[in-house]
Amino acid sequence: MTSHENTTSTVRSPMTLGTMYFGTTVPEPTAARMLDEAYDSGIRSWDTANNYAFWVPGGSGDESETVLGRWLRTHPGRRDSLDVATKVGARPRPGSRDLADALGLSPTAIRTQVHDSLRRLRTDHVDLLYAHIDDSSVPLADTIGAMQELRRDGLVRRIGASNLPAPRLREAIRSAGNGEGYSLLQQRFSYLRPDADANLAPQVLLDEAVADACGSAGIGMLGYSPLLSGAYTRGDRPLPDGYATAVTARALRILDEVAASAGLDAGQTVLAWMGQRRQRVQPVVGVSTPAQLRSAATAVRTSLGIDSLTALDAARMGR
Repeated sequence: MTSHENTTSTVRSPMTLGTMYFGTTVPEPTAARMLDEAYDSGIRSWDTANNYAFWVPGGSGDESETVLGRWLRTHPGRRDSLDVATKVGARPRPGSRDLADALGLSPTAIRTQVHDSLRRLRTDHVDLLYAHIDDSSVPLADTIGAMQELRRDGLVRRIGASNLPAPRLREAIRSAGNGEGYSLLQQRFSYLRPDADANLAPQVLLDEAVADACGSAGIGMLGYSPLLSGAYTRGDRPLPDGYATAVTARALRILDEVAASAGLDAGQTVLAWMGQRRQRVQPVVGVSTPAQLRSAATAVRTSLGIDSLTALDAARMGR
């Protein structure tokens, strides 16, 4: 694999806008308003997938890409200043609503899914294509080779992966051969670290082993679910299972202290910390309201200072 600058986008953006529920639980008019606000505020890295959000009652998986596609159609001239990412592999087969029966990552399946995504997105290319899952039924060399071919065809600008444990990521790096392999990895990541035995399936944690593999190969890192569904700031949202560890109480106390000194809330501080830590992880922030978008945009543009970053890093590691 060739070495890449540790960046998530050719379009400079302080965060990545997650659009998972656009068109399902987030009505299209609200979603369109947030896309307008994101664009105007300089948030030009947008993330979707070809299965968002099939699990919502009445959802098919087409919705998020379709909403983005309609926005792009009604805003001609803005496409080149955006970095649009989508994902393939984890869409259930027709007639199924089970991730265990997904379309997967064979070369034929990848190409078909990409063409369907381009149709929904109303664009002739995606800036970043992720392999959404780890499809162990297909050799990684075949999956990466198919994505490299799409890149040569001009349908995809860069390729990445999501939800790969460290051993499979290292295998993917080797499987790229002399061609350009994964340049970005998107995994679950937040300030609090879950217990080592926590079951996060089907999500995969961006842990220290994964981060080390990314660092060695020059792979940029993105983190989804950074706010733990609002648990940092909302009393009605408990921490997810596995996150109440021996270091949690002190880590949260340090987080609150840093937040107070920075004039942010705890969730905003997590977002600021992610983008400023030594091993930068760009936050992928799913938003449901314009207020959430503005809060996140403020957070990622707020400098924490080296002392605060050091204190947060030490606290989350239990030091």
